[in-house]
Amino acid sequence: MKHILLAILMISTLSCKGQRIKIFNPKEMKTFNIQNFEKNKGKQGYVNEYHYTLIDESEVREYSTTVSPNNSELRYKREITKKHNPFKYSYTYYGNSYLYAEINEFNNSLLLAKEYDKDGRLIKETDFDKNFKHIFEQIHDIVLKEKKVDIYDTRQAVALRHDTPDATIKKYYQIHVLNSKLVGNEWYSQPDYSFIIDDATGKIIKSAENSQK
Repeated sequence: MKHILLAILMISTLSCKGQRIKIFNPKEMKTFNIQNFEKNKGKQGYVNEYHYTLIDESEVREYSTTVSPNNSELRYKREITKKHNPFKYSYTYYGNSYLYAEINEFNNSLLLAKEYDKDGRLIKETDFDKNFKHIFEQIHDIVLKEKKVDIYDTRQAVALRHDTPDATIKKYYQIHVLNSKLVGNEWYSQPDYSFIIDDATGKIIKSAENSQK
């Protein structure tokens, strides 16, 4: 009887949230379902947009736009984010539904960019991690170990990386630690303190704010 009730509950959940049918998988982003987009766009109050949530809580925003000097070429776009998560995945598609470009970001820092031709063949790839000695995964481990702060949770911190050839420290990661509180159903964050990590050494450089902690 318990199994029957569970099955009914699952069916009811899927019926109420019909969009929640799969998890985010980059391998499934090669094409854009134009027919599904056209069918659903605008129904949620967003003009020319379709928003839905996957079962892994990834939030998807789809919309169309035009490019070229006379705005004659149609493109489709898909952005995938997750609440309190710094990763963002952006996909742009040709009018024939094939992938044109994809960009992976960590907060506002670029991780990876790819460009494809109209037949779906990769023609250009830029791995921005190659410009740095440390990547965000390593920075995550350093900050978690030294500060007990998880930069994969944007309620705890916002992490950015910088490449400044003319500065004393040319490449570094900037970590803004936050003080977040749940008020009702919403999280509110305020700056707590900040510090930087030298990319060359992986060492934390204390800021004036941090030295007071």
